[in-house]
Amino acid sequence: MSILSLGALAVTAVTAMLFLKPKNGEIALMLGIAASAVILLSLLGNAGTVIRQINQIVSAANVNASYLVIMLKVVGICIVTEFTVNTCRDAGSSALAGNVSLAGKLLVTVTALPLYTDILNTVSGMLHQ
Repeated sequence: MSILSLGALAVTAVTAMLFLKPKNGEIALMLGIAASAVILLSLLGNAGTVIRQINQIVSAANVNASYLVIMLKVVGICIVTEFTVNTCRDAGSSALAGNVSLAGKLLVTVTALPLYTDILNTVSGMLHQ
């Protein structure tokens, strides 16, 4: 889907939500979640292209492939966290949105720990030479 299609879907969904919200807020919320899910799922079609391109860059740069796995996990965590936080905020639960945001940040940190270790080992090795 092009950005124009995604934008049109989002504007149409928001317009419908504005009309529905006064009479049936639950349906309006469900419509917003459904439109968000459609947009997110339409972007997943591009994931294969992105992964192939990143693989080519990693191969050309002669970088450890495990770094690619970590990077993709971190990006996935960020996407899911952002989607969830926005959905919680739309539902009026900013406290839950804040907790999900904190959990996402913690998961990104934990997922990236092997990178931190490798960086520290590299710097330490350079200092001891």
